[in-house]
Amino acid sequence: MKLRIAPSPTGYLHIGNARTALFNWLYARANNGKFLVRIDDTDTARSSEEYMLDIVENFKWLGIDWDEGIEVGGPHGEYKQSLRFDRYREVAESLLSSNLAYEDEGAIRFKVPSENQIKFEDITRGAMKFELDDVEDFIILRSDKSPTYHLASTVDDIDYEITTIARGEDILSSTPKHILIMQALNADIPSFCHLPLLFGPDGKKLSKRHGDTSVNLFREQGLLPDALFNYMCLLGWAPGDDLEIFSKEIAISKFNLDDVLPNPAIFDTTKLLWMNGQYIRNISYDKFNKLAAEKITIEIKRDLFDKERERIDKILPCVQERLETLNDITPQIYFLLDEPFEVNKEDWDSVNSEDGQEYLFAIRNKIKDLENFSLENIEKLMRDELKTQDIKPKVGFQITRVSITGTKISPPLFESIYSLGKDGTLARLAETIQKL
Repeated sequence: MKLRIAPSPTGYLHIGNARTALFNWLYARANNGKFLVRIDDTDTARSSEEYMLDIVENFKWLGIDWDEGIEVGGPHGEYKQSLRFDRYREVAESLLSSNLAYEDEGAIRFKVPSENQIKFEDITRGAMKFELDDVEDFIILRSDKSPTYHLASTVDDIDYEITTIARGEDILSSTPKHILIMQALNADIPSFCHLPLLFGPDGKKLSKRHGDTSVNLFREQGLLPDALFNYMCLLGWAPGDDLEIFSKEIAISKFNLDDVLPNPAIFDTTKLLWMNGQYIRNISYDKFNKLAAEKITIEIKRDLFDKERERIDKILPCVQERLETLNDITPQIYFLLDEPFEVNKEDWDSVNSEDGQEYLFAIRNKIKDLENFSLENIEKLMRDELKTQDIKPKVGFQITRVSITGTKISPPLFESIYSLGKDGTLARLAETIQKL
């Protein structure tokens, strides 16, 4: 068994193409088959090295490897269509000489038989039938001697001995043409599977109006590769037993193209972010600590100081439990960095009150006298002061949160104060009180 993915490097890797690659990869791995990656770059004007590198890099990032093809090599050269034009012209000329094609204004058209039908069993959609009366003679070689998609893709699938072609259902109408070329070349006909397209939650085909559609942008958003891999598995398929979160090994052990649903798969960013959060929470503390440090360093464009690392290490377990993406880390811990501290004016105005101000004065004096600056003692001190002043937690705690972190959205309050440290907390409170 041999499957392939054949992306065109005319844009960044789309999530739909990544899902198609994933299903091909899973089916090959589930059946001890081979998976091949070739580059369909016959559109030389729009193809670029940048896009090709993006495709290759993001396949690797997702954990999709391949046995033959671009970069990996194999018996067919570099696996780029742009280097195989002579082969496509040779095939077109052979069809022409066999009277299976004809010239038309410098181009070569395949001669479609006027009778009969093309029938095949689609793995996902069942029995398919196309009347050849509805298929026009189609161009296989343009007048500039460049091959069309129909010719190049089909010749590659024959030469590379692809046994199962799984691709998007938008190619379904082209499949009869490809089968006709295969028949004309006396080639074995592979199995076909036309996968459902991806739709947005509004029921329309997934596009940029639904937000990010390239793997690269999801990666930049702070998604984990395993989370995106897991979520893409669920776009038209499920492992059963109500499993939603599962490993690559489980996906491989249970995957079958026969189980892919033919109806459109809904790409729901909200669910993807939820799943990513679950994956973040399951990362070991050491690995998360390393990821967090790398992310923060990139975003603040400098290395962390030792004291900053000490403060951040204290709060990271709380932060890890609250994240949807890795991009949420730096905003959560920014108040612990040796950077200019600013209080969000809108947040401050929403929590400022006379009772709140009195609370800030009181807890600052008590924290100053606190000998053991422990998490437990911080919480006790602050709760006791609420009782002393007879005010609600929301009044006292919210104004303290904004004073300490600069915003109403931050990790748990007591942990934030503990992580900032006694001197840092007193300085922040003093700064706020002075502005009052």
